[in-house]
Amino acid sequence: MRKPRFRLYSLALPLIFMTAFTIASPWDAFQMESIFGQVRDADAISERLPYWRDDPAPPRLVQRPDLPPLRALTYNLHSGLGSEWRLFATRREVEATLRAIARRIVEEAPATSPVDVIGLNEVDFHSRRSGWTDQAAFLADELFSLTGHFYRVVRGETWRRTVPGLEVQFGNAVLVRHPVMEDHACELGSHCESGTTIDPAGHLLSRILGEKRGIVRVRIDFHGQPVDVLVTHLEAFVLKQREVQAAEILRNYVRPEVPTVLLGDINAVPSDMTAARGPFAADRTHDILTSGKLVDARVRIAALEGLKDLSIWSTYPALQPEWPLDGVFATADLLPQAVRVVGADESDHRGLLVSYGWLDEEMAAKYGRWHDTMRRRQLGIIMNGDLASPEPGVDRRAAWLASATGFGEMIAELMKKPVAL
Repeated sequence: MRKPRFRLYSLALPLIFMTAFTIASPWDAFQMESIFGQVRDADAISERLPYWRDDPAPPRLVQRPDLPPLRALTYNLHSGLGSEWRLFATRREVEATLRAIARRIVEEAPATSPVDVIGLNEVDFHSRRSGWTDQAAFLADELFSLTGHFYRVVRGETWRRTVPGLEVQFGNAVLVRHPVMEDHACELGSHCESGTTIDPAGHLLSRILGEKRGIVRVRIDFHGQPVDVLVTHLEAFVLKQREVQAAEILRNYVRPEVPTVLLGDINAVPSDMTAARGPFAADRTHDILTSGKLVDARVRIAALEGLKDLSIWSTYPALQPEWPLDGVFATADLLPQAVRVVGADESDHRGLLVSYGWLDEEMAAKYGRWHDTMRRRQLGIIMNGDLASPEPGVDRRAAWLASATGFGEMIAELMKKPVAL
């Protein structure tokens, strides 16, 4: 009997740790450390204009007429447990929640213009706490009954617990309604994919909480055009680890020869918004994710409409959305036409739906040049802010920025000759 009691006690450690931590220190006043250190003047960052507000505006582009729009949706299911924190739900409750989510999706993307790919986070595949429902398969079946469109399920399990009475199978999933050319799932920080894998950042909090993070990659045949669909759920608490995961995705999973869409709960917002997030004020995950070939769909629309932030696409917490934590990103051959929030109180997150048009090589290059201008501004903010003071470790941080992120070629250019940022 001792072994089961010890294992149950170990499961309670994260809750005990977080409760003690919250009591011991004012959470909003505490600031976690990013790879680039901590923010000294969060208020000044919050007050500055976002990097997309200055000229040039996004170019007006002619879309390809030979391919239909690609519709991509990301949704964090919260294990089908609803919008509030709870440990268990009956199978009937979970299935009712999933049916409600399916209806919300179909309201925004009916059978005449259905979603093509759906990225799911916090999915229970076979867990006691949610009535043993394979939630990805159930949602796919429900969408089929509502629209007549069949969705194939690709799973990426990140956590399995076998303690009797507390069994869990949990992770990410992709629903696709187009032929799948290849698929696989990897744990971030592993050597699952070929190429250089960046080692995850070590941190006491991450070791105590211990939730593994993964990525699912599915290559689909979209009307004759190969497309890579990536689904991930990045680290929630430890900034350094989340930033490393973002860099790993860019380096190892975004292939330059294939149009790519990344979907998921990235637990991050642009730096001018994250400055107001208290403990996460120093987070640069969003800058890292968009430091290479991926463009945040919301940023293009925000630039076109003159928005000062991305708050109109806030997805968390679902009951009173404040933070746009769930995002859809794509390479420059895909042009976001519309971005909409999906759902209400069915989960603790709302979903995000993006409709993409297609660009030919010339138009994609033009769009890519605009994205490069945005990247230079992001790099300038990091170098003139996070890396400006000659404090210990700044050289190491600058070296990581150059070697691990998509800013590498721009930094090399800066080293050759002065460039205005």
